[in-house]
Amino acid sequence: MHSGPNHPPRPPYVMLQDQGAPGHYPGPHGRNPPRFNGQYRPNGHRKNTCLRCYCCFYCCFFITLVVIIAALVISFIIINPHVPEYKINDFSVKAFNLTPDLNLHAHFVITVKAENPNKQISIIYGKGSSVTLLYSGMKLCSGKVPDFTQPTKNTTMINVDLKGDLKGSDFGGSLGESLMEKMKSDRIPLTVAVRVPVNVAMGKMHVLKDPMGIYVNCSMVVNNLSQPDKKVGISDKKYDIDFSYKFKH
Repeated sequence: MHSGPNHPPRPPYVMLQDQGAPGHYPGPHGRNPPRFNGQYRPNGHRKNTCLRCYCCFYCCFFITLVVIIAALVISFIIINPHVPEYKINDFSVKAFNLTPDLNLHAHFVITVKAENPNKQISIIYGKGSSVTLLYSGMKLCSGKVPDFTQPTKNTTMINVDLKGDLKGSDFGGSLGESLMEKMKSDRIPLTVAVRVPVNVAMGKMHVLKDPMGIYVNCSMVVNNLSQPDKKVGISDKKYDIDFSYKFKH
């Protein structure tokens, strides 16, 4: 059928309105375009959410770390720890018998002055200590520091018994002769080596899981070893003090 001369030709197709959605028109070939509901989020939004989570985690971690460090610094300032001090205060002869064949029986008592200057920390001296008296590296006698607890702001005099017996074969000819010569000159160089395990406490709480080690070497010169009734003079004292986080037996 042909259109009249006053009417334009009809298009080959017509636009049909979607009955389910007023004002919405189907796509080409009669297909409706995809529709998105309100729950859909593009990938970029997911990446932003993960980035926010990472930022929050690291911010919380950093703040917690700063708080812990600040608490440790404040505690250190309040406690104000000081290193204890140790000195050989006295040396007395109880027995010293050195025979011509260089057999030796010795008994000395040394007094160690231990000072704890801390106001908040007490010091616990544990078992397993050793105190050794040496001449030119050779052990003459030995003893132990008694285990006890030293309170805060305290000075304690620790008496240590040192006993030893050496045979001529153990003492060595040249070393024994050298000692006898030094005794005649009234200048006998000796070394006192102290090794003791300690823990520290604040109140009743032990601070350390394992005891730490305190090592004191005192080199000195004495003027008498063989006369028990004579006061021993001590000179030229030099101290070497070391610490370790774990006591070494």
